[in-house]
Amino acid sequence: MKSSPRTSWLSAFLRYAQLIALLVSPALLAAQEHEHDDDHDHLHFSHPLVTESPTPDTKVRFDYVTLWTTDVPDFRDHLVRVEGEYAFTDAVSLALVAPYEFRSESGGANANGLGDLELSLKFASLAYGAHGVLLGGGLSAAMPTGSDQKQIGSSHIVELEPFVDAGYKRDLIELVGFARLSSTFNRRPGDEPERNLAFDFSTLYHLHPRLEALMELTTSRALVGSEAGVPQTFLAPGAKIYPFTNRRIMFGASLLLGTGAASDVKAVSLSGFYHF
Repeated sequence: MKSSPRTSWLSAFLRYAQLIALLVSPALLAAQEHEHDDDHDHLHFSHPLVTESPTPDTKVRFDYVTLWTTDVPDFRDHLVRVEGEYAFTDAVSLALVAPYEFRSESGGANANGLGDLELSLKFASLAYGAHGVLLGGGLSAAMPTGSDQKQIGSSHIVELEPFVDAGYKRDLIELVGFARLSSTFNRRPGDEPERNLAFDFSTLYHLHPRLEALMELTTSRALVGSEAGVPQTFLAPGAKIYPFTNRRIMFGASLLLGTGAASDVKAVSLSGFYHF
């Protein structure tokens, strides 16, 4: 007897939960060992806008992204995204991202709906904090809470994405880099396998205690399929502002400019953060 899509989805989720448990146990033990270390071992990075932060945080983040392409003038894609992250220690955090998408196309082919929920477990090594270096990594999973019919996320495909990251902080400059490898699972007959390699880079400069300038780059390429080897690269200049004396609240804006094969794609991203 064949298992139903719901049973397959649940099995994939349970396997992922077991993997999280195996990963988080040694990380929590290692973090406890650092609780009595000197304060300089804790190194905090200001959060970029396109690139993820290497620092485990406790925060709520809201994003609004609007994307368009010059090749199809009537196409617009609007994304509202809410993220909650909780840091168990300075070395471990767990985040949940919920995206909701609104898409409009010519001929009235409009669609909207919840995309795939993303669960991310992030680790950071505090061993080189005195030198301004933070090393880490983790695992993200996109769960199938979207809709195949609407082409927003998926109603059955699970995507797993391990990543490694590094950050360097010196005086007013912060440099961050991520490497990510994603693969899809729980595919149905006819679904093409997907495996993508992506790199994210961010340079942040503190212009003023309340203003930060950013230049970011994100690039990805498919490793399998008909589009294998073709890079999708975006440059993203941006800025962050702290409008209040309470620096837990911050806002940011970024312009994404496609290059090469993605030169017809543009996007604007607006973000708001509250750090606990």
